[in-house]
Amino acid sequence: MKEQPLVSVICLCYNHSRFVAECLKSVFSQTYPAIELIIVDDCSKDDSVTTIRQLLRPQDRFLVNGKNQGVCASFNKALALAKGKYIVDLAADDCLFPDTIAQQVAYFETLPDEYGAVFGEAVLIDEAGNPLGTWYKRNSQGTLMQSVPQGDVFAAVLAGTPILTVTAMTRKEVYDALNGYDESLLYEDFDFLVRASRRWKYAFRDQYWIKYRQVKGSYSKQQLTRRTRHLETTYKVCEKALPLLKSVEEQKAFLSRVRDGIRQCFYLEHYSLVRKYAALHQSIRPLSSTYRAILWACQLRVPFYQIYRGYQRIRRS
Repeated sequence: MKEQPLVSVICLCYNHSRFVAECLKSVFSQTYPAIELIIVDDCSKDDSVTTIRQLLRPQDRFLVNGKNQGVCASFNKALALAKGKYIVDLAADDCLFPDTIAQQVAYFETLPDEYGAVFGEAVLIDEAGNPLGTWYKRNSQGTLMQSVPQGDVFAAVLAGTPILTVTAMTRKEVYDALNGYDESLLYEDFDFLVRASRRWKYAFRDQYWIKYRQVKGSYSKQQLTRRTRHLETTYKVCEKALPLLKSVEEQKAFLSRVRDGIRQCFYLEHYSLVRKYAALHQSIRPLSSTYRAILWACQLRVPFYQIYRGYQRIRRS
């Protein structure tokens, strides 16, 4: 019988005491047997550490940061200990379905080495665990109603087409080749996707692999706050992506993402950053009159944030 490849589940926790027990139990209940679990608590201020220690099994590894180091550095600490062929990056407020890792490995083992990751679908849940729907658009019968990119997804990633990384399983050799996450950045997924998809393909499987919790005030929700530092990280990733472009299609995708950055700088009043985004765009193509007007508005520091937030509230209602 062929030996089952080891999977390293890296679980990152920061102030997730309300959710971490459910998350860890979802790992313990996996039908796939060859799993090592490495947990990192990034200096939580709640009872996360106590909760985790009460649930630890002898074989689990638990790292507790003495000071908050952020997602990228915390993950890299665990990655240095990981021995698996495959890596699952699991947030402590999300949960796996019982067959998730078995399904991921079974699919991955059918793919050639040029595929660096597999990803799937998620059920969105609220803070109490109640279902809210699915990540990808579906009809009332549950049929997928949108095209999900796979294979060479580099241009799609640049354009902002969502590759649902919370559902992903990735070859460890991909992380090793890219030296893990870039610790100079505030968030990890866009940068890692850009670098990984330039060299490896991504495969999509239309299966539910995670319960993706939508938490009010979560890290991802901070992207829409005034002068958010997320925009600075996005700019740095775009700057790093520029020399990786190889085709007209990729240039178009890149310019679309940069124009989105210019708009976000205006909406979120990050006036000091907008000219850097503009310079990236102009290194390939001049800005249109619309975007020159946005630059002018930013130079005048025209306040727009409250209008933007009001529009967002109307959209959600």
